[in-house]
Amino acid sequence: RTVHEFDDTPVDDEVLKRAIECAIAAPNRLQTEPWRFISLGPETIHQVEQLQHELNSKISSEGSFVKFTNIPGWLVVTNRVSPNDPMQEIEDFKSTCCAVQNLMLSLWSEGIGSKWTAGPVQGTKDFASLCGVDEGKEKVLGVIWYGFASGGLKNVEDKCRVKGVEDVLSFLP
Repeated sequence: RTVHEFDDTPVDDEVLKRAIECAIAAPNRLQTEPWRFISLGPETIHQVEQLQHELNSKISSEGSFVKFTNIPGWLVVTNRVSPNDPMQEIEDFKSTCCAVQNLMLSLWSEGIGSKWTAGPVQGTKDFASLCGVDEGKEKVLGVIWYGFASGGLKNVEDKCRVKGVEDVLSFLP
């Protein structure tokens, strides 16, 4: 369901709020609610683009980042850190991944495509600071780009899975 090409039609904030409602209904052992979602506006996206240009001037890398700066929806996903409890941090990470899945399926159900991405700029302290993330309490897991797929969702290519149910499901006595 990953969308790679978006048009520039804005997505109503109410759609995002409904998707967040689905996200926070994710399974969450011990009810830690470790996730946070940060919607970036045009000014912040422009600052992220500047960070990307600075990073590219330090390292020679080509990527698809610039073409995505025109995507209407940017949602930063964070997860609570638990440095003194590695098992809790793993549990929280699993819950946040479930929340992201719920969010992306909710968007899809409303005709909105998405792509969960992480790149070099998103792993920097500058990006975290720009997004208001206190790295002592949470870490950035990536950004969900979302919007209307160019040509509509019917034109999104289905991913061909290599493995079927029989390949991934085992039954033990």
